[in-house]
Amino acid sequence: METTRTKVIEKAVGFEELISQLLSMLLEVDKNESISFGHKNIALSFNAKINLLIDLKFIPKEISKDFQLFAEIRNKFAHVLYVDSFVKCFEIIERRDYFLKKASDTISQADKNDESVYLTAFELLCFELGTWLRVTLKMISDKKSQDLNKTGAIEMIRSFIQYNPERREKELESFIKIIQPVIVKIIPDDEFIKEYKRLLKEAEEESKKE
Repeated sequence: METTRTKVIEKAVGFEELISQLLSMLLEVDKNESISFGHKNIALSFNAKINLLIDLKFIPKEISKDFQLFAEIRNKFAHVLYVDSFVKCFEIIERRDYFLKKASDTISQADKNDESVYLTAFELLCFELGTWLRVTLKMISDKKSQDLNKTGAIEMIRSFIQYNPERREKELESFIKIIQPVIVKIIPDDEFIKEYKRLLKEAEEESKKE
């Protein structure tokens, strides 16, 4: 049977992996080669990674509070032998009321000794943090993919307009087939459109000269 300590530690291991991925993306570090975000003893601790995210001012204030609370819960289960239940954990953590409000806004004194209430609050806390991490990772991944597509499209157009007129005319159809799939993946923004129009104008001016 899975113990409460095991449940907390397993959640922490999963979150730490996602946080390492997020920090690696933000800092443009290869996670597999990273000392700070790798799996060796000299890697940053769970708390240090959360603090780094907070220092980067990347986490919204409310999510930041929840991550700090989760880290505190995790540390008590990981390092204090006495703590083998949420009730015992929150005998030595001050933010009990804040934590329990994740399960209910109206909590009686009796509920504060009910392990199942704490478990519900813990699962809700984990759901919120896990959702935020996964959504944020996807957003950053999509942005990086967009940036690569934009850079690739601009460089392809720039290279094409540098061809001599005869070669451009000859390879135009082939070029459109190559660049079209890249353009389709791009969600246009002002910067991309501005650069795209500038290159088209440059190509037109070059054609007039020739």
